[in-house]
Amino acid sequence: KMEGSLQNIILQEMEDLDGILIATTNLTGSLDKAFMRRFLYKIEFLRPSAACKARIWKSMLPELTDAQTRELAESYPSFTGGNIENICRKKTIQGIVSGKEPGFGEIRDFCNDENIGGRRAARKIGY
Repeated sequence: KMEGSLQNIILQEMEDLDGILIATTNLTGSLDKAFMRRFLYKIEFLRPSAACKARIWKSMLPELTDAQTRELAESYPSFTGGNIENICRKKTIQGIVSGKEPGFGEIRDFCNDENIGGRRAARKIGY
């Protein structure tokens, strides 16, 4: 009952909005037709290809070799740019905490830790 009430409030506010609304979600399957109908433009951003991910890895961790960036891109096909950014942050934090720069093996460990979330059963959230 609460979700229905909130949904009605949000839909009404969207109708009354005199401006531009930009919204993002990775749960498009959870949106009902009433929500989808209110968005004039819907743009799907696909996961980057392995070649593109290798370039993302290289831009965020320039110390990696081309072979290492290809290996990471191909070993973790489900990763998005956001996952790669999380791993880079973990590397930075680990370097600060330990006082030494994490090596490639540790970067792979960070990837494996990040990949745990991808193996969990997806839960639907929202309406």
